Amino acid sequence: MKDVPIDELGGTMVVDENGGDVPLGSLWLDRTAVLVFVRHFG
Repeated sequence: MKDVPIDELGGTMVVDENGGDVPLGSLWLDRTAVLVFVRHFG
């Protein structure tokens, strides 16, 4: 697994709670955020 600097990760597009695309970094601009990634095997 490759380490990715957080500033590069911030440009990754994700889906928000309304189904719209937003840059991941916008989620921690105004507040603290905790990211949890869950991977499903099977």
